[in-house]
This record gives sequence, C-alpha cells and structure tokens, in this order.
Amino acid sequence: MSAGRRSRSSSAIAAALVALAASAASARADRVEEARFVTVGGIEQWVTIRGADRTNPILLVLHGGPAEVQSPLAPEYAPFERDFVVVQWDQRGSGKTFVRAGAAAQPTSVDLLVGDAIELTQLLTKTLPSKDVVLLGHSWGSFLGVRIVKQRPDLFRAFVGTGQVVSWDRAAAIQYRHALARARAQPNPEAVKALEALGPPPPGDFDKYGAMRKWLFPYFAAADLDWVKKLGDLMRARLAATPEAFKAYAEGYENTMKGVGSAITSTNLPALGTDFKVPFFVIQGRDDMITPTELVAEYVAQIRAPAKRLTVIDGAGHFVAMTHTAAFVAALREDLALARR
Repeated sequence: MSAGRRSRSSSAIAAALVALAASAASARADRVEEARFVTVGGIEQWVTIRGADRTNPILLVLHGGPAEVQSPLAPEYAPFERDFVVVQWDQRGSGKTFVRAGAAAQPTSVDLLVGDAIELTQLLTKTLPSKDVVLLGHSWGSFLGVRIVKQRPDLFRAFVGTGQVVSWDRAAAIQYRHALARARAQPNPEAVKALEALGPPPPGDFDKYGAMRKWLFPYFAAADLDWVKKLGDLMRARLAATPEAFKAYAEGYENTMKGVGSAITSTNLPALGTDFKVPFFVIQGRDDMITPTELVAEYVAQIRAPAKRLTVIDGAGHFVAMTHTAAFVAALREDLALARR
C-alpha cells in the first residue's frame, strides 16, 4: 500500500472516530438521569427520572405496597430506559418523601394520592420534552392508576396495570382456596389445621386476612419467592448508608395505611365503571396469587376502551416486571403500538 493510500485510510479512520465520539457525546447529552425533591401536593416529594433519550415518552411508575417505593431500584428498570423516560415517585407517606416531611406534614388518603399523581404528571410534561405519559401501576399502584385515568384521561397516552388489583374480597377468597389446596396436597398438616380453623377471611377483615396470608406465602409463584429474597438483599445494600430509610419503610407503611387501609379492604374496581377513555392494558404473571390472574382476566373482559389487551406471561407471578423484564418490555412495546392505531 502506498503512503498516499495509508494517509487517506488514516484520515478516514480518524474521521470515523470523530463521528463516533460526536455520536456518543450526543447520546450522553440526550440522556436524562436526575433525582430530586419536587413540590407536589404542597409537600416535597422524591422522584427519580432516567432515560436514554429525554425526548422519549414518559413512563410514570406507581409503586405498590402501599409504601413499597421503587426509586432505590432504579437500576433494575434500565431495560425500560431505552424506550421511555422512567419516573419513579416515592408517593406521599413513603420512602424519601416520608423521611423529608414526616407523618404530621403528610396525611394520606386515596384522594390526596390521586391528586398528587395528577399534579406530578402535569409538572413532568412541563419540564420534559414529551407530552406522552404512560401510567404504569403495580399492585396498589394499579388501584391508584385506575382512579387517576378515570379522573384525568386527557393527561395519559395509556394505562398499563401489572399485578392488577380488582376486588379485595374476591381475591382473598381465591387465595384462601389456593393455600388450603396446596397445603393439603403437600401435605402440610399444620397449615391445613390453621387454615381450616381460620376459614375464608370475612369481607374487610384485615387481621384474618393477614393470618391467612402467612400460610399463603410459601405457595406464591417460585419467581416471586426468588424476587422477594433478591429485593431484600438489594434494599439492604442500597439503603445501608441511610439507616433512617429502613425506619421510614415501616413507619411510612403504617402512616399510609391509616389513610388508605379502609379503601384497600373495600376495593372493588369494577364498581367504579368499566368504560375508559384511554387505552387500557394489563401485563400479568400467570401464577400471580397476590392479585389472582383469573380475576384480572374477568375484569379486563368487561372493560371498554379505545384499545385494550391482557398479556399473561408464563412462569411469572406478581412481580413479573422484575422477574421477566424482557418479556414485559416487549409486551409493553406491543401495547403502545396498539394505542397508536
């Protein structure tokens, strides 16, 4: 090869490297990665905002629990960040929001939480480029999410539920039958005796439900049991430097339940109406026994919306978004393609 050709080749390589560097710099410049308090509902509330491209649609995550904040788990949501700007919000009475103001300054109720979510959504669309907001509610968050999109459908491109709440009483009855059947099949005489003595939890009886739930827990989906263990390890590792956060989990839950406990035990979402003005999607683990999938399928069948779909993922349970993330994100992309039609 002549010197001239070597020179041109080197120049081409140098130009390509410069272009790649510029492209990488541009990609970094478009990325958003923020964590801060914002004033919502008259108090400072904690949010994290992460995404590969700040112009992507906003995915507002409503955590479960109540009070089971997901912001310490932001890295676990990285697979969502390619397609969305992922917003984690420590709801009123939870996590860093609770630590910041304390119980006295942040009473909780369903109405307050719904109002906070609406105000936060409006704030996000003012401060981020995209006006498309997808509301993703997990478990307790799915209960809130249905109420939010009922009240302000104009703010959202779509609602996506997972671990979808439907009816407290009907779920408890299914859970009781499942626990008793599994205990008899195992067999586990101690569990059988305890469950038979308890009987099905009466409607709205949180204490008896809690006693039944103790015996149900070993019969959760295997994927859920693995995630619960991993979750404990992750939380301990990420909150080790902030001991007050551990205290906040327990106190935040207790404080939140004072305001929303009765709403939880009386949950019956179909009674709110099954007509929705936004696309309505549910991504559910087939083996979810916390929010039983058979009940969810019945609920989705009743819904009338511009677009709707129930996706059931095999081998997954209540925490499908974390245990089967690739399948979940793929289903989410397909749902939003339906929403655009």
